[in-house]
Amino acid sequence: MSQIELAVEAWQPFFAATAGVTAVLLGLVFVGLSIHLERQALQGPTRGLAIGSATYLVYALFTSLAMLIPQGVPYAQGAALFIIALMGMTSAYAGFADARRSTTPRVSRGFLIFEFGLPYFAIVLLLLAAIGCLASLEAAVWGAGAAVFVLVAIGTQSAWDLLFRFGGPPGSDDRDRAR
Repeated sequence: MSQIELAVEAWQPFFAATAGVTAVLLGLVFVGLSIHLERQALQGPTRGLAIGSATYLVYALFTSLAMLIPQGVPYAQGAALFIIALMGMTSAYAGFADARRSTTPRVSRGFLIFEFGLPYFAIVLLLLAAIGCLASLEAAVWGAGAAVFVLVAIGTQSAWDLLFRFGGPPGSDDRDRAR
């Protein structure tokens, strides 16, 4: 077995666990979004958060599943990660543009950096992992694992912000008052 095959085999429990956890979180996000949609329409940054939270969790799920592809298929993991990264670039940019065009409520630069800068960081990690998988580098597995971790964290934080920061009645945002 090559070094990357051994590394992927060692990381399979992590990717299997994150696939399951991410699928559960994704289901909870959809339940939360359906409840949230009954209370208020998604516009501006809330729309970006809704799309982002589900999208980043989907990418984390797909990345975990891609890393569970059996090693007998040459370059399958690298190709899958590359496709996921390309999809991630387009959706991260679309969410950023949507939030940036919004006029109400106005969002801070820090919010934009967290909500859209970190996804680009995760996408870069995915691209590096894809290249590493195609080149049979052991470090590719670490890059994919780090990308999954970042994507799950961003998706969970976006869902939390959507449901609790922007989801309450007007004037209930404690985080904005503290700034």
